[in-house]
Amino acid sequence: MLIETSLLFKTIVILSGQLGIIIAVCFYCLKRARIAYETNTSFMGLYFRGAVNLKRKLDLIPYRKVKETFPKKMVYYFRGDKFAVEIADNQDEVIKWLKKGYQHEKIGKDYLWPTMIFWFICLFGTSMAISFLDLNVWIQASFFTATSISFGPLLAFVMLEMDENDGFTALKIVLAVTLMTGFIGYGDFYSFSENTLFGYILLIALFGLILFNFARFFMEISRPKVRISAIFGAILFSALLLYDFDYLEKQSAIADKNTWANALDIAFILYLDIINLLLEILKAMDS
Repeated sequence: MLIETSLLFKTIVILSGQLGIIIAVCFYCLKRARIAYETNTSFMGLYFRGAVNLKRKLDLIPYRKVKETFPKKMVYYFRGDKFAVEIADNQDEVIKWLKKGYQHEKIGKDYLWPTMIFWFICLFGTSMAISFLDLNVWIQASFFTATSISFGPLLAFVMLEMDENDGFTALKIVLAVTLMTGFIGYGDFYSFSENTLFGYILLIALFGLILFNFARFFMEISRPKVRISAIFGAILFSALLLYDFDYLEKQSAIADKNTWANALDIAFILYLDIINLLLEILKAMDS
C-alpha cells in the first residue's frame, strides 16, 4: 500500500535535492581548484594564486596565464572585444604596448563563459518547461537538474573571486534565512500570499532592483550604492520567500494540488528565491 505524501513533503524533497546538487558541484569545484593550486595546474582553463585573508586563511584567486616566452601577443580590447593585436619581441616592447593600453593575450581556454551560457539555456528551458509547456514531470525535472549542475561551477568561481571563506559564511546565512522564513511563511502567523498590497510592493521592488542592475551595464555606480542595492535585494528575496512559503501552505490545503508537477513548480519558485538571495548576500559581502 502506497502512503500518500503531502505537497510540502514533495516540494521539500525536490527543492533540497536541487540545492544539494548545487552545493555538491560547488564544493567539488572548490576542491579541484585547491588541488590545481597545490599542483600548479589549471582547472576549467584557470590557474590559482594563493593569498592570506584577514583571518589568516588561504584565499584562492583565479587568473588566466600569459605566455612567458617571446614573442608575445599584446591585445587591445574595445568594449570587451579584440580591437588590435601587436607582437612584442622583448620586455621593452611589452612595456611600450602596456603603456598604450594593450594587455597580454591570455593562453588556454576559459570554460566559464560556455558554462554560463549553458546554465542560462537550461534556466530558460526549465522556466518554459514548468510554466508554459505541458511536458512530462520527468522532462521538467531533467531541465531543472541540468540547471543546478551547471550553476554549481559558477557559484564556486563567484566564491573564489571574492573569498571562498566568506562564501561559506553566506551559505550559512542563506540556510538560516530559508529555515526562518519557511517556519514563519508556512505557519499560520500571517497570510502573506493573500495580501494584495504586499504582493504589489514585492513586484514593484523586484522591478526596481532589475532596473538598477540593468543600469550598471551602462553607467558607473559606486561600490557603496551597489552594496546598498545588494542589502535591499537580500531583504526583498527574504520577503519573497515568506510570500512563496505561505503560497505553498495555501496550495497544500487544496486536495487536487497535491501532485509532483505542482510541487516541482513551487520548488522552482522557492529555488529562484534562494539562489537570488545567496547572490545578493555574496554581492553585499564583496562590495
